[in-house]
Formats: sequence, C-alpha cells, structure tokens
Amino acid sequence: MAGGVPAQSDLPDVLEPLRADLEAVGKAYARILESRAPQVAEMVAHVGRFTGKRLRPALTCIASRIVCGAVPPDAAAVAAVVELIHTATLVHDDVLDAAETRRKVATLNALWGNDTAVLLGDVLFSRAYLAAARLEDRFASVYLSEVVGEILEGEIRQNRERHNLDLDEAAYRSIVRGKTAALYEAALVVGAHYGGGSREQVQGLAAYGHHLGMAFQIVDDRLDLAGDEATVGKSLGVDLREGKLTLPVILWLRGRPARERDESRALVEAAGRDEAAQARLVGRLLADGALGAADAAARDEVAAAQAALAAVPAGPDRDLLRTIADYIVRRAL
Repeated sequence: MAGGVPAQSDLPDVLEPLRADLEAVGKAYARILESRAPQVAEMVAHVGRFTGKRLRPALTCIASRIVCGAVPPDAAAVAAVVELIHTATLVHDDVLDAAETRRKVATLNALWGNDTAVLLGDVLFSRAYLAAARLEDRFASVYLSEVVGEILEGEIRQNRERHNLDLDEAAYRSIVRGKTAALYEAALVVGAHYGGGSREQVQGLAAYGHHLGMAFQIVDDRLDLAGDEATVGKSLGVDLREGKLTLPVILWLRGRPARERDESRALVEAAGRDEAAQARLVGRLLADGALGAADAAARDEVAAAQAALAAVPAGPDRDLLRTIADYIVRRAL
C-alpha cells in the first residue's frame, strides 16, 4: 500500500496525519453553527453525530497540503463549509428516504418530524453560504453555490426517475455525478485553490475527486443492497423501497434474456415492497454477477482517480489520496 499504510487500516487510522488539521476544521465548523436558539442548538448537536469519518473535509485539507505544504486558515474554514454542505444533504436525504437511522443513531426526521428536519437542513445550507461569503477570497462563495445547485439537480433527477425500470447506466452515472461526485470534486478544488495550487494541480485533483466520488456512490449503492446494517450504520434497502434503480440492478436487468424480461422486472418491483422478494433479488444479483460487475465498475473509477494524481507532486499526501481511494472499494469487501 502506498505511503506505508497497512492494507486493512480503517479510514480514521489512515487520516491520523491530519488530526491537527481536522481539529482546526472542527473548530471552524462549530463556530459556523453557533446558535442562541436552544431548540436549534439541540438539533445541531445531534446532527454533529452524523459527521462520521469527515472524509470530504479531509480531502480539502490534503489538497491544500499537497500544493502549499499546510492548511491555511481559509482552507480550514472552507473545509468546514464543505462538510456543512454534505451534512445538510444528509438531513434532506433522510427525509426523502424516510430513513430512521444514520451513523447508527436516529435521524432528525425520526426524532422531530419531516418539517423540522427540512428546516434544519435549510439552516445548515444558509450557514454554509454565509461562511463562504465571509472569506476574503470569494471563490468558494460562487463555486460552492454552483456545486450545491448541481447536487440538488442530481437529487431531483433521481427522484423523477423513481420506478423507471428502463433507466440506463449512462443516466445513472449522470445522476451520481450530480448527487455525489460533484461535492467530492469540489472538496479538492477548494483545498487546492485556497492553498494556491497551479491550474494543472487543481485540474488533476478535481479529476481525482470526481472519480473517487463516483466510486464511493457505486459502492454505497451496492452496500444498500447487500451490506450489513450494523456495519454500514444506516438503514439499508432504501433504494429498492424508494424505487431508485442503482448500478447492480441496472446491469442485471440489462443482462437478462428476452424470455426473462417480464419476470425480472416484476421481481425488482416486488423487492421494493417485500423483504422476501428483496432477498431473492439480491441472491440473483450475486449469482448472475451483477454485484461483481458493480464492484468492477467501482474499481475502474478508483483506478482513474489514482491515474489523475500524476498531475500533482509526489509525497506522503499524494500517497494518502491513493490509500483513501483503495479504502473506498474495500468498503464493499
């Protein structure tokens, strides 16, 4: 493994070299979310339990370190903004998916209802925009606003395509680009920008982030079908229940012979309503190679991410990005 990191290290262990930088990001995050309203403060404290491994702000810090050797205060602040945007999308996603758990704790909508959870998500977005606007360099204010628009458009497209059994791989990838990969890319772009990176460095890190985000979502979708809820830490089977076609199902349907087409489509529809049908579908996805094909697609994205790193200087931080990419696909093992 690059950088001397053991192959089976968990992500928090891998990110240990960033401990001081992520502590600075955490302080900036807390400052942005300070509230005098006790009800809001209570919900903000709870949503802090969703931050998980802090991968996106870590990517911002690494990008800054690669191009200038450190994480300047503005880079730490914008890393907090990136994490805040991500957290806001999680809150809204949980409402849309009627999810009950996130990071092994109750979601905001499960505790306080959909209306209040949506409003808290809006508060998080507004705080993110304000924090970005207060930076002397206004790049993040404009750029991250555009990225949030891309994220929301991706989510809208996904919701409009629910129960569309004719959704193809190209459309799926376009949705994933918007809802997930755009923010991964943005995390690296803003880190490189506020670190003073060259155009070539920014472009290389942007490409890495795009492919990393694509791999992450493909793996996440695969785990939603065939993961372990205790390990993954959130409600599973959501995509099938919500009628969202993900890559394993798309590949499986595409590979069915004509004589099985109606039966296969009926099984996918039934899997969204019945746990027994869901178990049968997952068994078919495994036996027919669709889960393996999705895993291969994720590995291809990781390979593309690592190839993009040729544009950035060699060193421990570039090695760390390679290790993170390897971790993404190991989540599915």
